[in-house]
This record gives sequence, C-alpha cells and structure tokens, in this order.
Amino acid sequence: MANNINFGKIYDSTWWGVGVTSNNINWGKSYLDLAGGGDERFIITVKTDNTGTSGTNQFTIPTSTSGITTPFLYDIETSDGQTITGVTGDQTITFPSAGTYDIFISGSFPYMYFADGGDKYKLLEIKNFGVYALGSTSQLSAFLGCSNLVINATDTGHFSGVTNFALSWRGCSNLTSFPLIDTSSCANFSSTWFSCSSLTSFPLINTSSGTNFNLAWGGCTSLISFPSNPFDTNIATNYTNAFLATNLTTQSIDDILVSLDTSGVSNGEFSQSGGQAPSATGQNAIDSLVGKGWTITVTA
Repeated sequence: MANNINFGKIYDSTWWGVGVTSNNINWGKSYLDLAGGGDERFIITVKTDNTGTSGTNQFTIPTSTSGITTPFLYDIETSDGQTITGVTGDQTITFPSAGTYDIFISGSFPYMYFADGGDKYKLLEIKNFGVYALGSTSQLSAFLGCSNLVINATDTGHFSGVTNFALSWRGCSNLTSFPLIDTSSCANFSSTWFSCSSLTSFPLINTSSGTNFNLAWGGCTSLISFPSNPFDTNIATNYTNAFLATNLTTQSIDDILVSLDTSGVSNGEFSQSGGQAPSATGQNAIDSLVGKGWTITVTA
C-alpha cells in the first residue's frame, strides 16, 4: 500500500452453500481475516444432552471478568441458524432439540470459564480459536474438567498476553494432542495439563517466562514424548511433580534434564515418576544440577 500504511485486520463475509441451482440451498456465513486468510471466529462444538446444568436442549456459555482487559461484547451464530448479538456475559442457548451443534463466536470474547462446573461435559471440540483470549491475562481454570474436549484448531488464538494458565486444561482427559499456542508471557503453569491422561506427546511451547510448573504435566499417564530444549531459557525453580506419573521415554527425560541444566538456574526442585529411567546423559545432567543446589527425583 502507499506510504506503507498497515490497516491491520480487515474483515469480510463470504456466503457458502450447496449450489445456486440446488433445491436444498443452505447458505451461511464464514468470516475471513483478509490480511491473514483465516476465520477469526471462536468455533466450538457442543452436545446438549450430555450432563450439565442447562437443559438437555441447551448449552450455557460460561464467562468470567477476572483477568480481562477487554470487556465481553460478542455475537453468536449457531449451526441451526440462530443469531444472538451484543452479549456481555454468560449466555444460555436453547436449541430446537437435543443434539450436537456448532457455535460460532465473534467480537470480544476473552475468557471461557468452566472451572470444573456448568456444562463442562457438553463441550466436545474447539474447532478454531479465532478471537479467543484477546484481551485476557488469565486463563485460570478455563477448561478445567472438560473431559470430553478435543482441540482440532489449527490457528494459535490470541494467548500472547496471558500470564496465568494454572488449571486451564486440568482434567481434559480426552485430549490426545495439544496445539502450539503462544505461552511466552505465562508465569504460572501450575497444574495446567494435570490429568490430561490421553496426551501422548506435547509441542515445544515457549515457557521462558514460567516460574511455577508444579504438577504442570502431572498425571498425564500416556505422555511418552516431550520435545528437546523445552526449558533452555527458563528462570523457574519450581518443577515439583511437574511430570508425576507420566510415561516418558529415556530420550524425553534426558532432554528435559539436559535442558534444565542448560538454563543455568540454581537451587530448584524437579520431580518425575513413571516411564523410563534417564540414561548416562540424563544422569550427567542430574549430577550437574545437584551441584547447583537442585533436588532431583526421577524414575530409577
């Protein structure tokens, strides 16, 4: 553009359907970020007749104003054709019958807050993060207890301002993988993925601002693989039970221990159990860490 002007995100809507000549036209809207080409709506799938506090043909969107810098002001569309605009907090949606539906959220929506209650069992999937978490500094207990949840979103959301992910996905026992989101500002990872018992691997997220990793991946009993160099630039000393009752391979526990040693931090605590014991490489890292004042407990 002239003079290098950057107008930021520009939105348009595109109509889609089964065909102009069809007798079964089913038009709907998709919202595109013309600068980045992605859908900026927060898209979830719910099953209304799963156990919850709302009716069997309903779903309640739970919110919290704690730790947000931008107020809620969002619009809702549903896969059965409903539109609800100007929502500023919790919202119960009533569907024509019990079943599985997609919910599309646009506008300002920084925080979905289940906190191990409400309609936590009704949330089945996050299909797209879109605007989610923009204007949020805390995701404390956001999806806590959502044991039926899977995340198939391929976008990264807007998590760059979040400093607290404590308990965010604790008990999400149906998650087999986790997306690469921006965690670069987060200090508190306490119990973030605790008891995500179906997780088998994990991405190389940015944990450089982390100070508390107590029980972060504890109880992830299927967690076999963890990336190398995960804590190279970390400042934390609290990794108590960070990998309690996991199933890490020798390579993964070696990589974790070497990375902790690489960080250069002194006088920390790290504990892991389950899975395989470290090799000589990991043991050398343990010896170095103990020499720096660390307390280390690993699978023997």
